[in-house]
Amino acid sequence: HYKMDKPILPFFSMISARYEVMRDIWVSAEGDSVDLEIYYHKGHEYNLDRMMRSMKKSFDYFSTHYSPYQYDQMRIMEFPRYSSFAQSFANTVPFSEGIGFNLKIEEDDVDMAYYVTAHELAHQWWAHQVTEARVQGNAMLSETMSQYSALMVMKQEYSPEMMQKFLKHELDRYLRGRRSETLQERPLDLVEGQGYIHYRKGSVIMYAFQDYISEDSVNAALKRFIADYAYQENPYVTSNMLVNYFREVTPDSLQYIIDDMFENITLFENKAKTVNFKKVSDDKFELNLTYEAKKLRADSLGNTSEIEMQDWVDIGVFGKPTDGEKDRLIYLQKHKITAGETTIQILLDEEPVKAGIDPINKLIDRNPDDNVKSANEMVDS
Repeated sequence: HYKMDKPILPFFSMISARYEVMRDIWVSAEGDSVDLEIYYHKGHEYNLDRMMRSMKKSFDYFSTHYSPYQYDQMRIMEFPRYSSFAQSFANTVPFSEGIGFNLKIEEDDVDMAYYVTAHELAHQWWAHQVTEARVQGNAMLSETMSQYSALMVMKQEYSPEMMQKFLKHELDRYLRGRRSETLQERPLDLVEGQGYIHYRKGSVIMYAFQDYISEDSVNAALKRFIADYAYQENPYVTSNMLVNYFREVTPDSLQYIIDDMFENITLFENKAKTVNFKKVSDDKFELNLTYEAKKLRADSLGNTSEIEMQDWVDIGVFGKPTDGEKDRLIYLQKHKITAGETTIQILLDEEPVKAGIDPINKLIDRNPDDNVKSANEMVDS
């Protein structure tokens, strides 16, 4: 007989093995402590520190921006790589050795052990505090919000250039998924168990959303949403309820992104065509970027049509690498972009290496590989 002292879903796992245990304690700003434990197979110590650090950073972020953690402990348990997933139950996360414990993570890699840990801990809020109804869009409330939460934990640790690697990875997987869709693609707020939408597209959409209206505004909406609906039953919450909270914190000038991101299937075809620069003084460089932009709307069967574009989109310029960094942004600002071909001029304090439109891959671009182009120096004859 087993009884919890806090509400939990009728959803649990049973794990048994000869484990080693790594233990630590997380203490909240209010002084409440949570026991942290990682149960692992001896010899699989490679990424334990990354995972433990992610647990602490995740609790720091989620308890500050969402609500207090509801349990007294949090446990991660390794299981063999007969399957490659992690899954969040109440205060426990079975976690495959193949996607965390035994990963070889290089210095310039996206730290997937860190990311997956943060995602699974986020489910303690998105599913275990706020439980969604079994209707269209339910995975947006659990999986997409956990993707967003993990991205914000990563954002505290990694540069925009490193975040681009993850966003590009997610965007590529979304584009592959929609190409192989055999039924109907749904907008994010009506997703029907389509992982390429609620995981992959959801990551890109939510990262862009917080970039447009601010991380603080998104978190304010989420904090209110949890305060209003945590542990609610009959009725359970739905995605359109959350979208309404997002709409309340979005400025009038940006309301269009709610329709684009959550309620419709919106695509872009942005392309850097030419990038030229010249030195105009000892410490000034003039860059001329010609880009082409297009905005499209797709229906559930994949048919697309071009729509008017009056959107704020990033223009970015990269400088020469320093300290081993392969990509280094020296300019990143939003410009009002209209459809068609346009040339803009940017004055820089250092020599550019490449430039383009939407260089971090925040938008759902059908061909993200042509957003950035190498810069050519123009020499006066």
